[in-house]
Amino acid sequence: MSAAGGAAARGDAPFSRRGALIVAGVGAASLLAAGLLGAFGDAISEPRSALSDAWSPSAVGHRAYLALLRDLGVPVIVSRHRTADKAAGEAVVALLEPLVEESGDGPRASALVDIDAVARRLLVVLPKRGAIPDPLRPRWVQHADVAPPAAAQRVLDLLDLEAEVVRPDHSVGAWRGPLPAPTLDRPQLVRSSALAPLVACDDGILAGELTGDGWRTIVLADPDVLETHGLGRGDDAVLAVRLAERLGAGARPLLVDETLHGNDLQPSLVRELLRFPLVLATAQALLMAALLAWAALIRFGRPRPAAPLLAPGKAFLVENTAELLRHGGHLSHAAAAYLKAAKDAVVARLRPPGEAGEPDAWLARLAAARGRSRDLLALEERVRRLEGARRGAEAETVRAAQAIHRWRQEMTDGAPGDPGHDRAAQG
Repeated sequence: MSAAGGAAARGDAPFSRRGALIVAGVGAASLLAAGLLGAFGDAISEPRSALSDAWSPSAVGHRAYLALLRDLGVPVIVSRHRTADKAAGEAVVALLEPLVEESGDGPRASALVDIDAVARRLLVVLPKRGAIPDPLRPRWVQHADVAPPAAAQRVLDLLDLEAEVVRPDHSVGAWRGPLPAPTLDRPQLVRSSALAPLVACDDGILAGELTGDGWRTIVLADPDVLETHGLGRGDDAVLAVRLAERLGAGARPLLVDETLHGNDLQPSLVRELLRFPLVLATAQALLMAALLAWAALIRFGRPRPAAPLLAPGKAFLVENTAELLRHGGHLSHAAAAYLKAAKDAVVARLRPPGEAGEPDAWLARLAAARGRSRDLLALEERVRRLEGARRGAEAETVRAAQAIHRWRQEMTDGAPGDPGHDRAAQG
């Protein structure tokens, strides 16, 4: 016999019981982890970005600016789905360097128009650069070039702002306006008669404001003011914060859109069910399902042996006989047979050997001598009344049987208090 055959003959298993439980536990944990990552993977971990968005710590990112606002007590909310629905409230909506299709007609362009239509307080920062991430350091920028002015002009056109993007090729003169002056080398500006200048120079407007009936829009032409590389220069940080505060940020939350950067996060029913407070209802439902499965679980392995048709013991025999008598309606026959058996027992025990005469006549004389004639006649009458009764006489039959049993004991051993009964009890 080969080694494999010998192992099979001995019943060796590839895993011990403990090993099988460990493998099953690891598999269950792996499935649970995969489900949680599938539901929360995008929400748990921040996108690894080096571009101009809310998570990027690179030179062109907005992470530092949003962190500054949070440190100043401004509630910052990053929106990754249906920003237009959220913009209809009291929040200040920030479109930080939105990217739309070159054709000016597409999902992002439509989303930008929808947000502008409902937002009552809107901060628009025009795009300026295109960045290439470092392949060795994903959150760093390897190279950043100034994009064509058309990228910023498309945003102005979609917002129906009568403005033109300009980039002076010479040094900018003195800044003027109610807000702090920035520190910019080669700024991107806009020329517009519709925007009220907040920060401007002779070449154009850096930050302009447009107001209407219950709404206000601020346009920041150059994003260098709030990007990481320029936020720490001069009063750029002060200017970036003042623009948000001018729209009411701080008293109201700042809603930063990221759908126009391609960072959409589609809603998930599983993710919502596993978030507080719905996770409590989910846990309760899973617990009830587990209890239901446990209650319906059928044990694996060798089947249980069937119960014997006839259980051993006198108790089962007596109970089965009584049930058959009750079911067949023979209670009166059983009571009559029990009375006859009691009479025979008394005669067999008390009648002297060799005495002539019928047993019933002798028993009647003995009962009369002991003053028990009336008891015997009463028992015989009770048994006769049971004749013909098939249903509903079970209780009376049991009481008659108990009376017959007491009469037999009193005849053979004496009634309680009799000297014979007391001696029999002591013996």
